[in-house]
Amino acid sequence: MAILEALNFNVWTFLFQVINLLIVIAVLNILLYQPVTKIMREREEKIEKSIADATKAKEESERLLAEYQEKLDNAKKEAQEIIERANKTGEEMRQQIIAEAQEEAVRTLAKAKEEIAGEKAKALAEIRDEVANLALLVAGKVVNRTITDEDQRKLVEDFVSEVSKLQ
Repeated sequence: MAILEALNFNVWTFLFQVINLLIVIAVLNILLYQPVTKIMREREEKIEKSIADATKAKEESERLLAEYQEKLDNAKKEAQEIIERANKTGEEMRQQIIAEAQEEAVRTLAKAKEEIAGEKAKALAEIRDEVANLALLVAGKVVNRTITDEDQRKLVEDFVSEVSKLQ
């Protein structure tokens, strides 16, 4: 103890200092450490909640992005199908129009050929009649006599049959 007295060590002072230190530690614990710990814990929970919310939001946005991408792909595919159908329909209509035009051309050509054949037959009949009349007129002048209707008809028929044979 002599050493303690040489150092000016007083047990009662030491005890009071230890008690004061424990009281200060207790007060600091109550006033500072617990509130700061509580604030830090609340802040940590808030940060963890924010991270969880951000993760959820990211997952939701990725899901929505995938959904919208799928919808966009479907829309593109549908648009392509519509374009292909329109092209196919257009090609079919073009083919139909061409076929109808060709049929109309064939009908018009056949009709024109019929009209030409009719006009040709009509013109040939008129020419035959005219030639027959001219031939009778010439023959009448040559014979210098009058030809009866029966003679005229017989001459015309003979002439027409000879002309038909030449064609």
